[in-house]
Amino acid sequence: MFIAAARARKLILYNFQLIGYEPDEAAWLSIRMGVKRDLQARRLRPNAPIPSRRNPLRYLGAMLRETGSIFRAIGSFLHDGAWTSSGGSFRLAEELGFDLVQEATDRLKADGDFRYLEVGGGWAGLKTSASPNARDIAGLARHFGEALGQTAFLHFTNLTRWHTELPNGITEHPYVTAAGLAVVDAQGVTPGSISILYSQAAAYFETDTASFMSAAAALLRPGGLLIFNIPPGQVVTIMNCARKRGLTLGKWRDLGGMNGIVVAFEKRSSSTKARPVEWPSQVSVRANSFQLEENRPHASN
Repeated sequence: MFIAAARARKLILYNFQLIGYEPDEAAWLSIRMGVKRDLQARRLRPNAPIPSRRNPLRYLGAMLRETGSIFRAIGSFLHDGAWTSSGGSFRLAEELGFDLVQEATDRLKADGDFRYLEVGGGWAGLKTSASPNARDIAGLARHFGEALGQTAFLHFTNLTRWHTELPNGITEHPYVTAAGLAVVDAQGVTPGSISILYSQAAAYFETDTASFMSAAAALLRPGGLLIFNIPPGQVVTIMNCARKRGLTLGKWRDLGGMNGIVVAFEKRSSSTKARPVEWPSQVSVRANSFQLEENRPHASN
């Protein structure tokens, strides 16, 4: 794992150099821990339920069952916990009332083409048994059928390489962080082309949220949808970045715990006049509120 982690860090730095980005000390520490989570999660079944390390016996027991090795189980205890959403999931979007499969269908019909980008897609649902109701990248791929690779394109990033082979129309962008998302421009994702940009957990751990928001806004097409979750402490930074980058808050919900606050922004078109966006008060956040600023053309409510 140590060799793989060192290689991943080297390639992440290379991608940073391509876009002229230099992470600070706190960001690099977070990336190093994230790489360890990534490598550890790849050994597990997609979406394997791993207990907190605060309960060592339960944690080690679960890791022993998943890895089949007491040495790996003990070794994992030295890392920054397990990444438990490695299968990929649209659950956060559904918490806001979005059906991303229907959302994608509507946008493809309206725009003539559809491009989806997920930050931290993990296995992207491609390592689990096919389900007709799957809410992940694999489910989107099955839904689009022959349109995949023709008018519908699915992209996802990871801190390491998870996949060796993917169907036509699905692209993994390994060694990419949320803050370094702009590098996908050099990998075939044109700025202003993304219809839906989504993150189940990766953006939550990003320390440089300003760089992530800047890259996300540049990649989104006018009317594009951005859904991700944040710690409560990032509220001010996120809203300031949204105003500067032409993003309008649509929905939000406080899920509590490590899920944080899930938000949905839409990119305004250049002809749309910016309107004041009011972030919920701390009182309403603590009450686990749900707010809809206004109905959007593509929103599945």
